[in-house]
Amino acid sequence: MAATAIGPRLRAAATGPVFVLAVAGMVGFLLVSQLRGTQRFSQRLAAENEGDLARILAGLNTEADSLRDEIGTLKLQLLDLETSSRNDETAAKTADEQLQALQVLAGTVPVSGPGISLTVDDPAGNVGYDTVIDIVQELRDAGAEAVAVNNQRVGVASSFSEKDGKVALDGTPLTTTYHVTAIGPSETLEGGLKIPGGILDTLAALKDVLVDLQRSTRLDLPALARPPAFRVARPVSSNP
Repeated sequence: MAATAIGPRLRAAATGPVFVLAVAGMVGFLLVSQLRGTQRFSQRLAAENEGDLARILAGLNTEADSLRDEIGTLKLQLLDLETSSRNDETAAKTADEQLQALQVLAGTVPVSGPGISLTVDDPAGNVGYDTVIDIVQELRDAGAEAVAVNNQRVGVASSFSEKDGKVALDGTPLTTTYHVTAIGPSETLEGGLKIPGGILDTLAALKDVLVDLQRSTRLDLPALARPPAFRVARPVSSNP
């Protein structure tokens, strides 16, 4: 009877430590970064019974699931941040492009590009400022991005007038040989000036006026000599 009772205890003693060490190894694998160098904790695990080790392992599995959920949340947050950053970059790029387009239109920056050159020779002074306005306007309507007359930029606030018997641009008298340059699609600009009854027909009807129209692959237009100064409204204080 004694021999029979001792046998199972010996088998339990032999298999018990193997199970304990196996579970401790799994725990050590899951928490290698935390358990490295913690020998006393490993010894404690080896001393626990099977039920306690099972509870410890279940707790670790729960913690691992929680950490996986947290990692997933952080990944989503990172994706949101990356998307927001890309959206911000796109918005900034769009705003910069709009700013550049407005600067070109306002004439505050020099520009270069393909376009056309129109030379109007008027030795008798038969071309009035209203005719020059029509030239600029037809170029604008045809898609000109920038226009200059006698190498003087035409901005959104520019004006043509008569001064000392000559056509003046922003108060500066122009010579009677007008060199109008425009940047834009040259074929379209040329077509806009050649519309039947348009500005070229008007110039051809004027006495002693000679016109020469050329396409160019590159034109350089300066910025306005005197950029416009804008004044904006401000709220009036309600205090007396």
